Amino acid sequence: MKIKGWTGILGAAVLTAGWLVSGQLRAETVLTDGYTLEDFNLHTAADLVDVCTITPGHPHYETARAFCYGFFEGGTHYHDAISTSPSYQRIVCNPPETTRTDAVKVFTAYIQANPQYASEAPIDAIFRALVDKWPCGE
Repeated sequence: MKIKGWTGILGAAVLTAGWLVSGQLRAETVLTDGYTLEDFNLHTAADLVDVCTITPGHPHYETARAFCYGFFEGGTHYHDAISTSPSYQRIVCNPPETTRTDAVKVFTAYIQANPQYASEAPIDAIFRALVDKWPCGE
């Protein structure tokens, strides 16, 4: 068989698979707890709160928890890396025993108590909450 024949078959298979998967994702996005798969796009801090507060037993709990913790881990690693530069000062000075779970709890409680920041970019809102809890002294 010539390459053209295989590309036509492969193209049809890929399109069909994409159509089936997108239909499945659309069906899964309608849940009853305010959370949708669209929240993973993280347009706002509220989206991150939705992802980080999914309860155990939810069909996407493990994925959401890993995504949430990974987002926080990336943000804190970036903060740690750039705070070694003379042109950037550390803004969050949390105790050494602080866990990711602690940071997530601080963030979600802060956004729930301060809904005016729910529309901010997620990383901005994370650091707003963490600076409020663990500011660095002058």
